[in-house]
Amino acid sequence: MERRLQRTGGIEAERLIEYTNEEECVTTIELIINRFTDMRKLFITFLMAVFVFPVMAFDDKDYKAYVEKVKKEVWSRDMPQFKNRNVPAKYKNESAVILARYEEVIVDQKRKFSFWAGNKMVKQINGTQIQRYLIQIKDKAALDKFSTFDFQTYNRSYSYFGRDDHRTVLGVKVIKADGTERIIDSSDYQDVEEGKKGKDKRAKLAVPDLQIGDLIDYFFYDLDYIKEENMPPFVFVFRSKYPTLDYQIHCAIDKKLCTQYRAMNGAPDFTASNGDDNVILDVRVKDIEKTLPQYAYKTTMQTPYTALYVTGKVAVGYIPKSTKEKGLHANPSAKEIQLDAWKRWEDRGDKWTFEEILGKTINQAKNMKSDEEKANFIYDYMVMRSLVFKKQYMNHNILFGTLFPQALKKAKVPFTRVISTTWSDEALSNIINFDNAVSLIELNNGQLFSNPNAYSVSGKVLYSQLQNREAQRSKSPNNFSDGPFEDFKTLASKSSDNVEKIDVNATIDDAILHITRTETLTGNEKEGAIPTYATAEEICKAWGEPYGVHGYADILSYKKSKGETAAKERAEADKKEISENFQEEIKNYHDKAPVSIESTEVISVGQNNTPFTYKVAYTMDGLVKKAGKNLTLSVGQLVGQQTHIEGKERQRTDDIIFSYPRTFVATINVELPSEYNVTPESLQKLNTNLNNEDMRFVTKAEVTGNKLVIHLEKEYKKQIVPAARWQNVLEILDKAYEFNNQQVILRKK
Repeated sequence: MERRLQRTGGIEAERLIEYTNEEECVTTIELIINRFTDMRKLFITFLMAVFVFPVMAFDDKDYKAYVEKVKKEVWSRDMPQFKNRNVPAKYKNESAVILARYEEVIVDQKRKFSFWAGNKMVKQINGTQIQRYLIQIKDKAALDKFSTFDFQTYNRSYSYFGRDDHRTVLGVKVIKADGTERIIDSSDYQDVEEGKKGKDKRAKLAVPDLQIGDLIDYFFYDLDYIKEENMPPFVFVFRSKYPTLDYQIHCAIDKKLCTQYRAMNGAPDFTASNGDDNVILDVRVKDIEKTLPQYAYKTTMQTPYTALYVTGKVAVGYIPKSTKEKGLHANPSAKEIQLDAWKRWEDRGDKWTFEEILGKTINQAKNMKSDEEKANFIYDYMVMRSLVFKKQYMNHNILFGTLFPQALKKAKVPFTRVISTTWSDEALSNIINFDNAVSLIELNNGQLFSNPNAYSVSGKVLYSQLQNREAQRSKSPNNFSDGPFEDFKTLASKSSDNVEKIDVNATIDDAILHITRTETLTGNEKEGAIPTYATAEEICKAWGEPYGVHGYADILSYKKSKGETAAKERAEADKKEISENFQEEIKNYHDKAPVSIESTEVISVGQNNTPFTYKVAYTMDGLVKKAGKNLTLSVGQLVGQQTHIEGKERQRTDDIIFSYPRTFVATINVELPSEYNVTPESLQKLNTNLNNEDMRFVTKAEVTGNKLVIHLEKEYKKQIVPAARWQNVLEILDKAYEFNNQQVILRKK
């Protein structure tokens, strides 16, 4: 069950942490078939549902009435902070200011009758969440952001235990400078039907007559009824893109449930109290001046936030030991949560029957010499499938944590089990939920393997999200969840491991520039590139030969005719999608669309941990301009767009955290028209040599024969740079941006 973050517009669109509850549910259809053996019985049961649950019926008419009820309830609340109209003068240069922000969470558990569960009582979790904002729009960027909203209005789903319902209401009020207020009418919302028979509903809203200087007072109201399943987590973030004058949170949670939360990165703690039936949590913070940096910033590691988990003893999923005691568990021991992750892993205990190609792959691996060779051979087959199908190899990392060890055991490869967390979640020493732990497999040489996904590149390159992270290995091969455990840190890559190398050859034709550019990526720089620019057929042919896979049809394990049909369909889809991807790549590289694209080609698909290489040939205008008899060439644009830090972003008190160390290398060759020379002054400006503890930027330009040749290197030496050394980073970024804007004058002979 996904946390509902599909909305766009407003603060919700930039919600910092997205969680997924991926508990495996039993297929509803199978259970229905097993339980109801004939249509007569099914029909009778359906009639029972109609009479037993009339209040659960929900259609467009019901929803509209529900919307009006919710709006009336929310707008009528006495909340003085939402009547404030004064924005401090110190925020006059901000894009927007949040005058008031309020979040409310109410969760309880009831027992409900369900014919789906064999006419038994089941546990139903009822949850409501309000997120309300009062924001002043101060520039066009904020106006564009808050002028549109897109959200799911309601949906329903069915499981063995009954029907789950979700409803969302959006309320929007515009307040003009003269104090006049207008609540946006429901007739201004555009309805969109989704899902089977249109049962999932969405709405889009373009806020009418919203202008710079206006205040927008809006809220999202979420309601969930879910059976025998836990609510997704609630996350409260104490920094935003904009300054916040007043932020209040109120939670009331049923005492029959287990409530766990952790305040992260210096977030203010809740004040806890007990009601008659609920645990009450409150916090209020005023004047949050510090905003979120937009560059090299890891939200889960640097932003103050609180993650709140509400857990019941429900039928679906593993129930961790740390949640079996009811009531409030504030900032629980991370070691308890780590143990939950280990116990859940061992509790899973899957016994796998390998699909045909994987089974053959394991048998092939048995005959290889080293453990490393065997493990990488098996793993890279999984990587190939992940790249081809553009998804995780296993739906959940813990499934990989049971399948891959079984494969290694068959190949007689010793291994150790490890848990860690990604850069998108909290550190392992601060873990708040067992499901945030990632299952990893470690060889005796220290090499780590995680569940392959569309960003994987090789068994020899650890996914960047898991590099330089706190981790824990079990020292026991059997009953591994009992430990003993050993804490360590996963390997961090070096800048020389992750290289983007470009070679540009350009020719000038009047005011047009013909460009052939070759991109070569190594290490983590390959992440995401392979399935973006290579077809499924190219991946299968390059990666699949050792596995008996000679094309896309082979990996499907279909009958020949069906496989060939599927291959043709995929080829057509890839042709269209990859063509669009290359167009977007060129546009992003130059911040401008090309006049035309002559060709695109993938040269190397990155198999066996080789570089991923592609070539594009295209034509650009606007980079060469006539200046009397001379020409000006925007040569800096040929190395691609460079980061520009401006405004308040130049002041930094947060550490700089990159995805990983990396190096950018460029060689630019521009063939000069025979009747033109590069002026010495222009050439001199293209030579730079900056080098400090954290970054390096070097450029060298020369004219060789009739070619202008430029060599450029930009190195990010470290993943983490302390805030105290921000100037080291800023110095290099400024120089690279300056180079990006360099022009050379071509003087007519």
